[in-house]
Amino acid sequence: MTALLLATLLALLQPTVGGPTAGPAPAPSTESSPAEGGIMRRLPVDMPRIDPGDIVIRNSGSTNTAGFTIVVQPDGYADIYSNGATQLKTVGEAQTAWLFRKVDAAQPLENLATGRCMKSASFGTRTTLAYEGHTSPDLSCGGDATTRELARTAAVIVDQLGVSTSMFRRRLL
Repeated sequence: MTALLLATLLALLQPTVGGPTAGPAPAPSTESSPAEGGIMRRLPVDMPRIDPGDIVIRNSGSTNTAGFTIVVQPDGYADIYSNGATQLKTVGEAQTAWLFRKVDAAQPLENLATGRCMKSASFGTRTTLAYEGHTSPDLSCGGDATTRELARTAAVIVDQLGVSTSMFRRRLL
């Protein structure tokens, strides 16, 4: 019974293209136009396209919340990867400029002063920023004024984009 349930889950999670002799499935397209804003596109969540100069806001998620990755481009477009899909949205011009200015001034991100905080192993989340090969420590634990401002700015962008952390669940028949 367990093997049947596992096989059913795997079949639901893997796309079928052609048949067993059709060869590998084509890579999903990451191309989109600004007119597609907000349209759901199915892409692997663990394989976001990140160009040099993009800022990545990443939340680890937890046992009962979905994590997400937001790739903010300098022109304000943002790819939001969450729950097995991606959306293309735009960040306001002022927020984009503010984010890039603050992150650039805080380089190298690894050296940000963060506070210490206790988190549950299963319910705690981590929020980090990555830019030009540097990744911040967990911004959700506070720290100095620069760290708190980056955490606040990232939270404003997450809120503006309407990113949900509710879990996506597949219904089994």
